[in-house]
Amino acid sequence: MDLWITIGLVAVLASIAVFLCYFISGALNFDDAKRVDKARTGKIDQDS
Repeated sequence: MDLWITIGLVAVLASIAVFLCYFISGALNFDDAKRVDKARTGKIDQDS
């Protein structure tokens, strides 16, 4: 009985961890680490 409770608890915690890893990695943009944005030209106040 205790073994099944432990296995169930581990399964629930693992599913929560997988969901969080999937959700967080989906929100991150891994292309930003490889790509450098072009420098702005003009004044800082302008939206260019």
